[in-house]
Formats: sequence, C-alpha cells, structure tokens
Amino acid sequence: MIADRLADLLSAMEREIAAFDACVAVQKEFSEAVEKRDWPGLETSMGRLDDRFAEIHRVETLRSDAETLLRNELGAPGTGIPSLLFLVPEPSRSLLSDMHRQLRVAAMRVRLENGSIGDYARANRNLLGEVLRELFPDKKGKIYGRSGRAVEPGHDAILLNTAM
Repeated sequence: MIADRLADLLSAMEREIAAFDACVAVQKEFSEAVEKRDWPGLETSMGRLDDRFAEIHRVETLRSDAETLLRNELGAPGTGIPSLLFLVPEPSRSLLSDMHRQLRVAAMRVRLENGSIGDYARANRNLLGEVLRELFPDKKGKIYGRSGRAVEPGHDAILLNTAM
C-alpha cells in the first residue's frame, strides 16, 4: 500500500513539474508579446497564463493530497517532503528526493520569469515617466486623467494619448 501511495505522489509531482514548465513557456510568450508590443498576442498569452496558473493550482492540490495520504500511511507527523524522506526506504528515497528537487527548481523558474517580466515593465514605466517629464517640464511629474484633473502616479497602468 505504501508503494502505491508513493507512486501516486511521484506521479503528482511529475504532473506539477510539467505544469510549471508549461507555465514558463507561456510566460516567455507573454514577455515576447510585451517586448514586441503585440497587444493581441499579449491578450492571448494572458488568457493562456490564467489557464496555466489554474492548472498549477489543480495539480498542486493533487500533489498535496497524495503527500497527505502517504504521510498518513507512514504515520509521519509534520509537513513537507524532506520530513518524509527518512521514512521512505531506498531506492524510493532517492527518487523522491530527486523529484522534490526538480519540483523546487521548476517552481523557482516560474518565480524568476515572473520577476523578469515585472522588472521589464517597471523599467519601461520609469523610462516613460522620464520621457514625459522631459517633454513636459511644466507639468512637474503630474499625470492627467480623462477628466482633465491631475492624478497621482502610482503603480497603475498609464494610458498615453498617442495623438500628442
């Protein structure tokens, strides 16, 4: 029975790693669409990212449930894969350890890709702000909304009238 629970956990971990890898691929498409200013492509990749993140959530739940079942079967207290490693016999222990490492690396790749997308967006926002301050020094950094009143620049998106 423990072998079945372990096989279920390893299978769930493989699916989660695949979901993370698929998400990274879509994140790269998203980044390329932003860089190329391909707005229809950006919209498409945003929808695909939503699907990928929903899939990650789904397989993460499956993995968590499989881990809980194995933990209950082994009578192991605590949480996390590292605490299970001491209770799983070899060669399954090495396999579980390797799979856990791959899962952590896959999750880290998703976080790094998210960070690079954010860095790119922040750099462009800062560049646009500098250009606007240079072009309109009398505005002193103010951004005006549709109503014509000044709005505080924040971390929100800026809508720029290209007719300027």
